[in-house]
Amino acid sequence: MHQIEAAIILDNESPLFTCKPSTEAIELTTDTELAFYILSCSKSLSSLTSSMDKARLSINLLKLEYLDHIAIEDQSKSKYLEMLIENTIIRIQSIYDRILIFTNRLLDLGISNESINHNLIVTNSNVIKFDLTDKIKSINKACYAYKAIRNTVIHHDRYTEEQLDHLTLTLTADHLSKEISGKQFAPPEALKATTQIYLDAKKEEFTKYLDIIESKLFEFYDRALPVYFHFKERLREKQK
Repeated sequence: MHQIEAAIILDNESPLFTCKPSTEAIELTTDTELAFYILSCSKSLSSLTSSMDKARLSINLLKLEYLDHIAIEDQSKSKYLEMLIENTIIRIQSIYDRILIFTNRLLDLGISNESINHNLIVTNSNVIKFDLTDKIKSINKACYAYKAIRNTVIHHDRYTEEQLDHLTLTLTADHLSKEISGKQFAPPEALKATTQIYLDAKKEEFTKYLDIIESKLFEFYDRALPVYFHFKERLREKQK
């Protein structure tokens, strides 16, 4: 955990500390610009850190035991395997979108989430002024490996690679063979071992990839935290 989480989410000036919980909802009062700014930064940072945690969780679910647990008999395991891999890629790549949204809130740029994109943020005069551009570009570069794949999975097609294609095809053939004739297409232990090896390899690959992104993210946090304090002080002076 980076210190920015405690500094912003547990900021003692946050509306969270004066909230009024009820049985129906939690009411947060943002009657000043400062309160609104703190809450806005808290929400976007929480979303960002949550996206990192969910990416880690997705990687940890790349286990044969979990695949066996979620797969049901009337569906081929290949569908579940593809789902686990694609979900992990999407989870990891979603982190960068959250970084752009947090930057927007941190600098109080006033851009709607729907309009935010890389070029709009890194060319913004305030992003440049507060020296965040190189850190954001560094994260974007670290995320590049699966960027196109993520867009393909979401908008056009399934994730594909030769090793995965061969494995899912074998799993599908095995499922169909058992369904039609009651016979295994491939030796169960061999198929299980191959699936285990593939999942272990992808888990290691994704973990290394996410570790690089996280290290770049922490460098961005180091630069972002003083910016947060600067904007707080500016809003505090404005209220006087």
